[in-house]
Amino acid sequence: MRQRTNILRLSRRHFLGTGAALFATGIAPRAFAGIPAVRFLSARGGDGDSWFATGFDANGAIAFDLAIEARGHGAARDRATGETLLFARRPGDFALVIDTQAGTIRQRIDASPGRYFNGHGIFSADGTRLFTTETASDTGDGLIGIYDATAHYSRIGEFASGGLDPHDMRRLPDGRLVVANGGLLTDPAEPGIKLNVATMTSSLAILDPRDGTIEHSFRVAPSLFQLSLRHLALDAEGGVAVAMQYEGPAVDHVPLVAYLAPGARDLVALDPPAPVLRQLDQYCGSAAVDASGRLLAVTSPRGGIAAFWDLPAQRFLGTTTLADGCGIAAAGISGEAADDGAGAFLFSSGLGGLLRCEPAADQATILIESDPLAPTIRWDNHILALG
Repeated sequence: MRQRTNILRLSRRHFLGTGAALFATGIAPRAFAGIPAVRFLSARGGDGDSWFATGFDANGAIAFDLAIEARGHGAARDRATGETLLFARRPGDFALVIDTQAGTIRQRIDASPGRYFNGHGIFSADGTRLFTTETASDTGDGLIGIYDATAHYSRIGEFASGGLDPHDMRRLPDGRLVVANGGLLTDPAEPGIKLNVATMTSSLAILDPRDGTIEHSFRVAPSLFQLSLRHLALDAEGGVAVAMQYEGPAVDHVPLVAYLAPGARDLVALDPPAPVLRQLDQYCGSAAVDASGRLLAVTSPRGGIAAFWDLPAQRFLGTTTLADGCGIAAAGISGEAADDGAGAFLFSSGLGGLLRCEPAADQATILIESDPLAPTIRWDNHILALG
């Protein structure tokens, strides 16, 4: 079958014509009637150095907008209890417990002395433990912090993450943890400066959450050692998709998306056509799988696109344009009817826009239009689906 290098053909023309004008001119978001039902949570920036934790519904209507002290990043939710946390951006010194129904902050969790949060975490299968990606400030060692979710998130332990710079983390269907160790060493006082680009080593580690035993560690080829494994998404079978960033020469065009099938011994590159790989611009910012557990979407804010794959077939599907787009989540909730979200994604833009797209149906809907001239809503890197 011939691969499509562009999808969303009918509505994508609208998005690149009318829609691109929306991203370029600054038209106010449309108003919504009624009280929105919270379906998503994301961090965002406002005017100046103001930061918020924002809940919104499936149409982009804002349900709550909580001022927070610093820039947020990823979030975690216990599906059984609804307990929800938002983590500060790396190097973060706090996480927030958010009541998404009341739209309030219930608790602030401080980073342990000598440790800082790396922006992501995950609950245990029974919801009694919270695991967070962390770094030891003095050595740069990667750690997984352990918190008792039944005792106000008191810190009860830690174990090694299996590498430097642990970032995203997911829980596999069998309860084990899979961690993307980005491999970078930074100074917490100057987090934008990477100290070990010439010697970095990144890995995907699978850990036993009971004692931190590293059961498997997967690495890219030695020639690609400057690939940093950053963000993860799980398919319906427990396969792991990995979105990566490249710290090597700008002229290199290297794989940026990989897949670890259940039980596989190696990571497999999911290569798009060469023009798309170049457009990804060595940087993938986030990844998500749709509610069916089959379709993968990966965003590149630098490249201004989102790319799609059929994971069971490991087949590239195409792309759609998304200016400064990074945040991504399945638009439907797993278990709902196909016409209520399976195959659909929600994307957010650092310019303020929200886009719902269905790559299999060639459809896209602009929920909120970007406003780069007055960026009072600057969505951050990630979106958490609350269902």
